[in-house]
Amino acid sequence: MSKLLKCLYLTLMLVMCMTAQANSIDSSTSPLKAAIDCDDASDFSDRLEGLELPLSTTACDAHLQRKLRDYLGGGSASTERMLGRANQYFPIFEYYLEKHGMPESMKYLAVAESMLVPGAVSSARAAGLWQLMPATAREMGLRVDGTVDERLDMYRSTEAAVLMLKDLHQQFGDWHLALAAYNCGPGRVRRAIRAAGGHTYYPKVKPYLPRESQRYVAAYVAAAYTVNYYGDYGLTPADYLLEDSVASINVYRRLSLSRLANAIGLTSKQIRKMNPSYVRGYIPVSKRGYRVRVPLAQRQAAQEYVWGRPNLVLFDQLDDLEPAKQLAADLDFEVSKWLFGCSSVNLRHQPSIAQQAVEEDMYLGFFSAYSALAMN
Repeated sequence: MSKLLKCLYLTLMLVMCMTAQANSIDSSTSPLKAAIDCDDASDFSDRLEGLELPLSTTACDAHLQRKLRDYLGGGSASTERMLGRANQYFPIFEYYLEKHGMPESMKYLAVAESMLVPGAVSSARAAGLWQLMPATAREMGLRVDGTVDERLDMYRSTEAAVLMLKDLHQQFGDWHLALAAYNCGPGRVRRAIRAAGGHTYYPKVKPYLPRESQRYVAAYVAAAYTVNYYGDYGLTPADYLLEDSVASINVYRRLSLSRLANAIGLTSKQIRKMNPSYVRGYIPVSKRGYRVRVPLAQRQAAQEYVWGRPNLVLFDQLDDLEPAKQLAADLDFEVSKWLFGCSSVNLRHQPSIAQQAVEEDMYLGFFSAYSALAMN
């Protein structure tokens, strides 16, 4: 019995030694540890500077390091899912940021806010990719009620968040303070500025901000670093349906999402996942119209169901005058008849260059108003 116990003891010690050695090797060569090692942070700092973010934090910021370990270490599976969603959502973010003259790098803020989960809801009732509060969203023109929550609409919420960030930056003139105001509200930031003796230099204001807001810049920088350097840590984006594989259709009448799904060969779960803003599973009547998203492959089937026409011919929208005129002719529309009450062949004088330009713009506008033509 004593020999058996001795053998077991030696085996256990050998396993423990091998495990300790492996852990030592892993910790000494881990790219994550090397990237955020404050004893030699020059390479990491160079990487942060290379991102050309409009705001910064020190490489040795404790919260930055903690967030990086969350993203690139233990939470790598959720990070890979986030990276897959980034491939889907970032083109939308970039479009609205460019539209409103904002830094493209503001797209990383949504990663810090929601990990790019479109249906994310916090304990404080903030919701969506950009984690907008109900009152804030309504102030930005979004509908938030028991039927439609446009904070969960990636297009409407993104433009609202971009406009909000633009306004905050105009108010404070500094991206550090603008992001803090996005997190805790502009009133709290103004109180912090007063407590700092009127200084607007962020390091002086930071101690008077709420703790979460003090860490907000570091969370943003960690998100930006992760999205740009994930490959160095062995991470791979998960596969997601990319936005160029999705079609959007404007709907003006009441529409059941489950009936639409059944008509185009999707499950109710699939269609609701693609359209989380319709809280009760239907689109209400609206003069402005609501957007419903479907896979591109089901676009025509969805349009036929929504428009009630089984004979649609879809066509691409181009800034091309000839197809615009052809469509107008097919629908018996002529600009001169609309302008002058008679056909162009009956006009006594040739149209001027200015009139031609007006007519061309009207034809192109007419063309852009149609996505399909119902054929007999």
